Amino acid sequence: MEQILAFVLGVGAVTFVWVVVAAFKTASKVKEIERAITGHREWIQKNDEMVNRRVDQEIDRVDLIYTNILSTLDSRLDKLEAKITKEKQLIKG
Repeated sequence: MEQILAFVLGVGAVTFVWVVVAAFKTASKVKEIERAITGHREWIQKNDEMVNRRVDQEIDRVDLIYTNILSTLDSRLDKLEAKITKEKQLIKG
């Protein structure tokens, strides 16, 4: 009976030590994974900011091109209108 009790206590002690070691290893791996996740999150956030900045720059560039086109068209149409008006006046009179 005493031998069985000693065996069970010995196995229990070894199992306890094994569980404690496994818990510390698991905690270490969890910290590693948390650091990796934090690094990935920061990398994604930085890339997101860069993409947003690039999109804003492209929007500004396209807006400037659009404004320039409208300005050029306006100028050309004014010149054409002035020419047509001049031609009409010459024909009338």
